[in-house]
Amino acid sequence: MIERPSARLILLDPQDRIFLFNVHDADVYDPKNRWTDPIWIMLGGMVDDGEDYAEAAIREAREETGLVLSGKARWVWKRERIMSWRGKERLHRERFFFIRTQSTEIDTSGLDEKEQSWTLGHRWWTVDEILASKERFEPMDLGARLKALLLDGPPANPIDLG
Repeated sequence: MIERPSARLILLDPQDRIFLFNVHDADVYDPKNRWTDPIWIMLGGMVDDGEDYAEAAIREAREETGLVLSGKARWVWKRERIMSWRGKERLHRERFFFIRTQSTEIDTSGLDEKEQSWTLGHRWWTVDEILASKERFEPMDLGARLKALLLDGPPANPIDLG
């Protein structure tokens, strides 16, 4: 099976809002929990050869949002799961990193053609907005996990999202 190392970024602004993309690609899904409507996801993507996960998360932020982030991205969550990507199964090895930004000005002109094709929009969300929303978030329990992260701070060791 093809492995896909992926880095995601829990990017928070000064008001503790998380930046999320709204995406939809019917040919990319979790076979155990297929969802056909658009979902809100954290920015991020595949780790390139020779790159570590944290570097990939910061690079993806620059490419997808135009933000140049400084400071250390803290590894807080991890997950492995099989995903269907356009008819091929892939083992996703995801690491989620926490970092803050002072800027909320987003420039998505760096999205590549594929990313542009499935991206429907983006916005900053508060925990309460996520918890009250009927929309789908990835991970599905993002609101509760983010609330715990904000209350307790980054964990000593990454939490397995299962």
